[in-house]
Amino acid sequence: MFEDTGEGKLKFDNFFLGLFGSFFMTLVCLYLAYKGGKSLDDLEATYKAIYESSDFVNLMIASLLPSMFLFFFFYKTERWQSGKGLIVAVLLSMVLVVLNV
Repeated sequence: MFEDTGEGKLKFDNFFLGLFGSFFMTLVCLYLAYKGGKSLDDLEATYKAIYESSDFVNLMIASLLPSMFLFFFFYKTERWQSGKGLIVAVLLSMVLVVLNV
């Protein structure tokens, strides 16, 4: 399924793929955890409400779990660059948790 491209680099082994993929998954999971999949009206106001919520830290940590599972997949399949991007995104996301406390 995920084969070596012949030049020593695996498919989907890209720093930016891991970085932006993790940010996207975190935002989607954060929205779903807060809204429960309700309407997509005014995303900016929704994310501001999430950040100001007293449950923000718990929601953020729960939203980062899919990224961590994906990291272990990247680790097991030796996609080091994607894994590095994912870890950078998780660390940057955790800055929000520290600033909110």
